[in-house]
Amino acid sequence: MYKTVLREGRSRLEEKKSEFLGYVSHVRSKEEAEAVIAHMRKAYPDARHHCSAYIVGAGGIVQKYDDDGEPQKTAGPPILEVLKRNGLENVVCVVTRYFGGTLLGAGGLIRAYSTAASLAVEEAVVVEMHAALDLRIRYDYTFHGALENFLMQYGYPVFDAEFTDQVALSTTLLAENEDALLEKLTDLTAGDVYIVEKKATERPVRDGFLLYNKQKYKQTTD
Repeated sequence: MYKTVLREGRSRLEEKKSEFLGYVSHVRSKEEAEAVIAHMRKAYPDARHHCSAYIVGAGGIVQKYDDDGEPQKTAGPPILEVLKRNGLENVVCVVTRYFGGTLLGAGGLIRAYSTAASLAVEEAVVVEMHAALDLRIRYDYTFHGALENFLMQYGYPVFDAEFTDQVALSTTLLAENEDALLEKLTDLTAGDVYIVEKKATERPVRDGFLLYNKQKYKQTTD
């Protein structure tokens, strides 16, 4: 489990006619982070600075910042500190600056870059990423009503349902719930349920709810 951001987050801050545009997103590798930074440079080619920081890898093992021409440690480190203060991993933040003609001084720059990054993180929504499984199950049609009702009632998304002589559908669940869920499905179908596909993945959790396809699911088998 680790903390990251759920979606892209953006911010805009103006300080003494300089404009600071914050951007943050979830990434899975150093290469993805560098690609995001390159994209922001192309998106705002006329900006004076594209300062950035990212944290990636297990336990946040890779951390990097770039002042991109600003006075040393007035831009990249404050951005990195925002990511660290929020306990984030697998995340990149870029703050693009359009210079307004007035020098802000070291303290002013630190505050501006930190604030722009913080606002972008807030807009992106901090979540916990948990180990999860995507399951595709198959069972006899006669059990479908009870099984679908159980899944929906106890917080397991139902998608990609296919109806032939049997029913096949997909769901996603936190890995910690696998044994309890399979036991319940076995009870509901008198053992006539089959796992036809199982894929390890990760899913965002916020305030105890698994987030999937813009919906919130409180998973339990009680």
